[in-house]
Amino acid sequence: MLFRRLRSEATRALALVFRIVVSLVALSLFGVGCAAIGGDSATPVPTPELNTTTLLAPTPQPTPEVAESATGTAPVEIVPAVTPTPRPPTLSCVPERTLYAQLLLPLATPGELGQARELAASGELGGLGLLGSPGSSLAAQLADIQTASFVPVLVASDEEGGSVQRLADLLGPLPSAANSATTRTPQDVQALWLEYGARVKELGIDVVFGPVVDVGGAPGIGSRSFGTEPVVVTAYGRAVTDGLLEAGIMPVLKHFPGHGRASGDSHLGLPVVPTLDELWQSDLVPYVDIVGDHKRDEVGVMIGHLSVPGFTGDLPTSLSADTVNGLLRNEIGFGGLVFTDAMNMGAIVDNFGALDALERAFLAGADIAILGSLADVGPALDHLMARAAADPGLAGLLDERVARVMEAKGQATICVGAQ
Repeated sequence: MLFRRLRSEATRALALVFRIVVSLVALSLFGVGCAAIGGDSATPVPTPELNTTTLLAPTPQPTPEVAESATGTAPVEIVPAVTPTPRPPTLSCVPERTLYAQLLLPLATPGELGQARELAASGELGGLGLLGSPGSSLAAQLADIQTASFVPVLVASDEEGGSVQRLADLLGPLPSAANSATTRTPQDVQALWLEYGARVKELGIDVVFGPVVDVGGAPGIGSRSFGTEPVVVTAYGRAVTDGLLEAGIMPVLKHFPGHGRASGDSHLGLPVVPTLDELWQSDLVPYVDIVGDHKRDEVGVMIGHLSVPGFTGDLPTSLSADTVNGLLRNEIGFGGLVFTDAMNMGAIVDNFGALDALERAFLAGADIAILGSLADVGPALDHLMARAAADPGLAGLLDERVARVMEAKGQATICVGAQ
């Protein structure tokens, strides 16, 4: 661990030099001017502003010990006891079930947005991820959901360009990452995503799951990656990030610690990636440069479901405290929101029970878990409520996660002045 800390410090010390190299390479990349995206702008709808500048700094979590489970399958992390702090009075007016709902982001199709509104009205919808191809009524539907909810709902969409772009039919298609890196300069790409991000924001969307900063096009990634060279991926990943931030959107970089050289697709099973030493040399470079920046707490990071030999054991990285609290938080120094990848993917459901995996994700350091459907919300809340009631340490940990999410939403003082 001492070796990794020293290496991390050295990596940060070289960050400024690295960014100079990125800039020089970016200037040498041949690019063409990006065309304006077609389509009329959606009617602006007032939505709660996402606070992208005052996220709570994370409380460092001790790296848990690992013991073999009684069944001999996946190891069970032994988390040291935590002395919970009282819930801050600034959140005392919010029902506990509503507070825990802030930690869940279920996915929903356009046809399920009415059901999402019902969950919002009941206080059980903290976040919402869009699936499918939403139509022209999306802005009005999202505004209706926000009106029904006591706490603003964090609305997210997968917007990478190419094969992964939920709003392509509504806002017009964007080029894939691979295409952008070969036909446009980073400056062109930043301008493209600033314009696109502004129209995404007008629809009532707060978060974009992107850019993909995986170095390489492993199964499940392909043209979603900007390339195989860390310097190129970093330059274009930063361009997309800067454009979205300027548009008022929180970008979420994915898939930490790097899916670009994975042995398979995590939708289908648990793929193996290179060793941690190898990841430091390539896959982690974009994260060190972009989210390691002290000004980058306003971005998010999505944790992939990956296996790192000699580091995570049989646990996916998304359930590994060494990965989230250790590598991302403590070594790289990231202070923003941490999202899991979708918890219904094969890498998780083939190896863990859904509720067990959910709890492990929060113990590992996640702030928000992406659920496969709206139907998963009720059982997840029931489980978290029951476990928190039985374990004061877990309750305190969940309260820390809730406070961070509420701060990001600009709702840290929601109860101030409440009767």
